[in-house]
Amino acid sequence: MNRISAGGAALALMASLVMAGCTTKTSDPAYCPVAETGYKSALADVNQRLSQYSACLGRNTGAGACAAEFSALRSAQSNLETSASDVAQYCKAKP
Repeated sequence: MNRISAGGAALALMASLVMAGCTTKTSDPAYCPVAETGYKSALADVNQRLSQYSACLGRNTGAGACAAEFSALRSAQSNLETSASDVAQYCKAKP
């Protein structure tokens, strides 16, 4: 009967935990509804930020006057792109 030393057992446990972390699914379809909700929320945010930026441009004629609104719009667009990527990853296209 073989005995595993305490150090060997700890090493084996650590290796199994690392391997378990490496085998997680990256495209779990159960996440699809969450991804779709995130996309709809991000799209609404882009629409709101675009409206705010447009209104700012209509009120101001100075250079850089709407930098904060543009920055918020750019951030919202980035979130929308991430959300679209999530939908593509987690939601299978329906034929």
